[in-house]
Amino acid sequence: MTSAPLARDFRPPARAPRPARPASADAKKFGFGALGWGVGLLVAWGLLIGGRAQIVRVVPAAAPAYAALGLKVNLRQMDVFGVSAKLVEEEGRKILLVEGQIKNVGAAARTPPRMRLAVEDAKGREIYFWTAAPPKSRLNPGENAFFRARLAAPPEEGKDVRVRFAPDASAT
Repeated sequence: MTSAPLARDFRPPARAPRPARPASADAKKFGFGALGWGVGLLVAWGLLIGGRAQIVRVVPAAAPAYAALGLKVNLRQMDVFGVSAKLVEEEGRKILLVEGQIKNVGAAARTPPRMRLAVEDAKGREIYFWTAAPPKSRLNPGENAFFRARLAAPPEEGKDVRVRFAPDASAT
C-alpha cells in the first residue's frame, strides 16, 4: 500500500454560495412561530384555568396548586358562608352555637352533603370536630339554606370554628 503526502496548500474545493433568503421571509417565519407559541400558551393557560374542576377531579393533588394561586376549585358546587359562632348558656351549661348558610352555586339542583364543624385552638389546630346534617335535603340552583349546629360542652381551649362539607366517606 502506498500513500502520497498531502500538499501543504491543500484546500477543499470551494462550494457555491447559497442563495440568501430575503429578510422579509425570515421575519415572517419568526413572526408566525412566535404567534403560534403565544396562541398555544394562551390556549393551554385557558384550559388549565377554565378546566380546573375537571383537572382536580382527575388529579386531586392539583387542588393545592390552584389554591396557592388563589384559584378556587369547587367540585361540590356548594358554598358555606356567613358563619358565626358564639357561646351561650342553657340551663347552666355552655353550648357552642354555630350558624351560617349554604348555597348551591351550580346550575342544577343538588343534595347538600353533611357539614363538618371543627373547633380550633389559638394556633389553628383542630381539637374537636363533629358533623351535622344539612338544613335541607335538596337545594335548587342559587338557593340558600340557613343552618344551625350546636355542641354541648365545647372544649375550653377552643378559639375558632371552621365549617366545611364532610368528605363523602364520613357523611354516613
